Amino acid sequence: MASPATVPPTGPSLARAASTTRALFLGGLLLGGKLEQKLLDRVVRKHGSLVSTRVPGFGRTVLVLDPQSVRDMVTCPPGSLISGRGNAVLGFLYGNTSMFLVDGPSHHRLRRLLVPPFRNRDTLASYARIIESVAEDLLDHLPVNKPFALLPELRHSMLEIILQVVFGLTDENRLAPFREAMTELLEISTSNSSGLRDMLRKNYGIRWPRLQRALEKSDGLIYDEIRRRRADPALAEGDDILSLLLRTTTEDGDLLTEKEVRDQLVTLLIAGHETTATTLAWAVELLLQNPQALERLRQSIRDNDDSYIDAVTSETLRLRPPIPVFSREVAEDFELQGYRIPRGTLLVAHIGYIHQRDDHFENPRAFEPERFLAKRPEINYYAPFGGGLHSCIGNHFAALEVRLFLKIMFGSGDFSRSRKAEREKRQTILNLPQKGVRVIYHGRSQARP
Repeated sequence: MASPATVPPTGPSLARAASTTRALFLGGLLLGGKLEQKLLDRVVRKHGSLVSTRVPGFGRTVLVLDPQSVRDMVTCPPGSLISGRGNAVLGFLYGNTSMFLVDGPSHHRLRRLLVPPFRNRDTLASYARIIESVAEDLLDHLPVNKPFALLPELRHSMLEIILQVVFGLTDENRLAPFREAMTELLEISTSNSSGLRDMLRKNYGIRWPRLQRALEKSDGLIYDEIRRRRADPALAEGDDILSLLLRTTTEDGDLLTEKEVRDQLVTLLIAGHETTATTLAWAVELLLQNPQALERLRQSIRDNDDSYIDAVTSETLRLRPPIPVFSREVAEDFELQGYRIPRGTLLVAHIGYIHQRDDHFENPRAFEPERFLAKRPEINYYAPFGGGLHSCIGNHFAALEVRLFLKIMFGSGDFSRSRKAEREKRQTILNLPQKGVRVIYHGRSQARP
């Protein structure tokens, strides 16, 4: 494909789909689950796998439903596509210097800074000890022989991990106020009304007292911690993300500003909390629905073989990606499958739909982790973390969290389902289990009563 940054595309423009097609797409995105797949099938049959429309709040949008276009999006030359506007829906929480909202050199600089601790083997090993400790603590505090929703418990655990790994907090006296403030921030980030409330706040001056209180409380704690840690003589010894950010200098030799540090911390908190908790909850749900897969997972734990556990994680992300779409904005006129896509268009790749294409995956709606044991599918058919320069920086860390929790939960604990299979529920753009995965925990390594 010619570089859109240097060779203007000459292909035809995509015809704009009718408003009924936009309604099908938006309706599916709001509803999720099997109905979404059916609605998108109708869109593809009528208009093909590239669909141009206009989405309120985002303007000209192209819905991408074919694998080759996904590959073109994630392998295009630097600068062709940018991600800031697609992530702006939570910009009021992230902050305007967040890695999710900046592009070009600023994005590259932050990415070079933040990727290493989430990929370095020694650093991940130190984080693994924190994850294992939190997972063991989870088992110690779950209700025994009583039905409960697992997802809220996992959210609490993921928050504990982030507070220790990202913020470097271990003292309960400091953890407690952070835990309370960040929980409020996370509840706002996953509320279906947040986007609308922020639009009304910015465009019409309609007050949002809860947001104001939450930001004042959380920012006060974060900035106090930044200043306290900068004055700590032991700063150079810390391996948490906050310590790394405070030690790092820019190309000009300057330290990151307090605002830059704050925005990256909040971004990592929001991006790494709900998605991992949701993936883990879906993994437990799918395993409990599939006894053969569960027994094979338990055997792999006994054998100390992580390959099947990692296959379970990959298959969960294929069937139930926590965020089923990713977007890129066209920076310069762009060519996609022979069509000219004008500058400013938002490309929305629906990976949840592509992950279940039957032309690549046999029996695509079945939970079969074995399909990931032979080889990993190509990026155009499997992209739960996006791809390219704007792919998720925490994918290795998230996989480590899921792996260690599954090993401890099913290696030491005994779980069963307390209700029928969970339906998918769409909340903002999150793909959640409708009832939070209802389970019964029978205790550690004990026969069920």
